[in-house]
Amino acid sequence: MTVNAAKEDPKAQLRHALRVRHLVALSIGGAIASGFLLFVGQAVAIAGPAVLISYVIGGVITVAVMACLAELCVARPRASFATYAREAMGPLAGFLTGWNYWLAWVMGIATESVAAGTYLHSQYTGIPVWLTAFVIIAFEMTINIIGVLLMGNYETLLTSIKAIGLVVFIVIGALAISGVGVPHHSLASISSHGGFFPKGGGAVFAALLTVLFAYTGIEMISVAAEECANPDRDVPRSIFLSTGGVLAIFLLGLVALLAVLHWTSATTSSSPFVDALRVLHLGAFASILNWIVIIASVSAVDGGLYTASRMLFAQSREGNFPRIFATTNPTRRTPTVATVVTAACAFVGALLAFYFPSSAYVFVASLSAFGFLFAWLMISLSQPILRMRLGRAFTDKLRWKTPLYPLTPIFAVVMVLVALGGQFFTGGAGTKLGPIRVPGGGIAVVVGVIWTLLWSAYYLLYAKRHFAHGDEWRLQEQELHRQFEADRAAEVAE
Repeated sequence: MTVNAAKEDPKAQLRHALRVRHLVALSIGGAIASGFLLFVGQAVAIAGPAVLISYVIGGVITVAVMACLAELCVARPRASFATYAREAMGPLAGFLTGWNYWLAWVMGIATESVAAGTYLHSQYTGIPVWLTAFVIIAFEMTINIIGVLLMGNYETLLTSIKAIGLVVFIVIGALAISGVGVPHHSLASISSHGGFFPKGGGAVFAALLTVLFAYTGIEMISVAAEECANPDRDVPRSIFLSTGGVLAIFLLGLVALLAVLHWTSATTSSSPFVDALRVLHLGAFASILNWIVIIASVSAVDGGLYTASRMLFAQSREGNFPRIFATTNPTRRTPTVATVVTAACAFVGALLAFYFPSSAYVFVASLSAFGFLFAWLMISLSQPILRMRLGRAFTDKLRWKTPLYPLTPIFAVVMVLVALGGQFFTGGAGTKLGPIRVPGGGIAVVVGVIWTLLWSAYYLLYAKRHFAHGDEWRLQEQELHRQFEADRAAEVAE
């Protein structure tokens, strides 16, 4: 297949229909899910009120990683961070980045669908959790197959609902702190049970993985860049709009939560935000927020399925999996096969997580957390490595540059590694893996490393030798990039 033929082949192209509002909705929608609305209880249990510092540090890390990603997106607006990793560190790095990220979202979809089913089952005990998970995944699969614009508009609606719900919670929390209209809860109550550091200063870093798991999802904008109508302008803009919005909602929401709900009462058996409203005797609002929590999980399934299917599509297109996963519907331009396979894998993960909560759920959640942090690590490494490899000419042509370079990527890399390493020091009995007991929450790192080694062997021993169709795509990609650079140079000349 020639370059021109590939460019015209409707079976290998995605539709360019997404705009800023869709990108922001996907990004914020991916972040505001059970990782924050439910697992904030786990982070609070690890660090106590000092989890506020963990969320601030997590926010700074997020800004640093997204600053690196923004520069990469401006340089190559129709590529994902798996492509950046491949160009910076070689094809194996690109494959592992994309495949770990696919896995992270598949496992994330599984946990979100089970979370939604659990919430619904708590209100309607006759509805099985597995059935709710199946219906949600099947429905979101249908939305994603119909068309990217429908998916984008649908995700914008869901994200708006849950963002409004959290803003209303923040307003209610502010009224409680002020003592207006609801029972008074002062800011001093945040540290009234054992002080601000009841678990010690080190717990701030031990909680980082759980905290960063809440922030993950913002980076999915890069995956959506290929289906964006104007990626050169809209992708970096969307990254910072999303990051700023998530930071504000998380930090203000957490202050309101800790002021109302004693940190010792925060759990993961129910959403701490719903529990806080019950403390304020706002049962009706608590019921509404519980439905918003369900909507948040549904929204995360939608965005996660979109992102994971596109990553599988891209990995196949680059020659890492059979060509069939890189085909799209000639009319709708959606990767139907990749979407169906991703949805099926997510449902299997949901069944395992539900029926074997003491073993499979830990495995599923561990792979998800590791996959997201692995992607962030590779983003932070790719940005400086590409600068060094491509030289001054590349850097001078950048329309947007990462601020405080090289401190920003160095900080991001170090802190992501600290978050991963800190899992071995979260306390508790640890997790038994065969004859070995992994300390703290280190199982997430151990399982992730084992998974990465296994798939490295797959790539080196099988994919690299058996699939040649990726060469066709890379020729097309290089041609498109040359055309993009020529168009950009013409704009500057004018």
